[in-house]
Amino acid sequence: MASRRRGRELEQAILDAAFEEFREAGYAGFTMEGVARRAGTSKPVVYRRWSSRMEILVACIANRLPQAETVPDTASLRGDTVALITLAHRRMQMVGQTAMLGMLTDVSADPEARELLLGRLVNELTNLLERAVYARAVERGELEWEHLTERLRRLPIDLVRNEFIIFGAVSAETVESIVDEVVLPALRARGASV
Repeated sequence: MASRRRGRELEQAILDAAFEEFREAGYAGFTMEGVARRAGTSKPVVYRRWSSRMEILVACIANRLPQAETVPDTASLRGDTVALITLAHRRMQMVGQTAMLGMLTDVSADPEARELLLGRLVNELTNLLERAVYARAVERGELEWEHLTERLRRLPIDLVRNEFIIFGAVSAETVESIVDEVVLPALRARGASV
């Protein structure tokens, strides 16, 4: 007899199932029943952890974000930024442009869902940029925290996300162009030595 999954193991199995459900069914077809079935558990077990499909989707997407320690330390702000947005783009590709567009379309009519989804994910990505890229640049003396406005804190991710949503795949050349033609000049204009 197989042992029952509990705690973190069960939660990860549910998040993995939610990711597959979202990728295959899109936002419109995403259901808690489908997640429970894929995870081999029951709907009440899923609902005990997340009270709505939007909450589980946000948790699922956040769970798929790169971790700060997975972003290579290239010894430069430019290199670290390219590395991070390349990783972020790969994660976006895993979700898929169509699924992301569907989700954004559906949440646009629901202010609470929009704030939950976009607010939490923007915060997660901004925190990731700060830990994996900006903190290293500050330590190296390339940047000071005062150089970063709220918009500049999230600019690299905003640009690659918008590029992906509009055009689909984002080439390595486009990633470098985002960094070299927009991000670094904006930071230099604020006094950064990059």
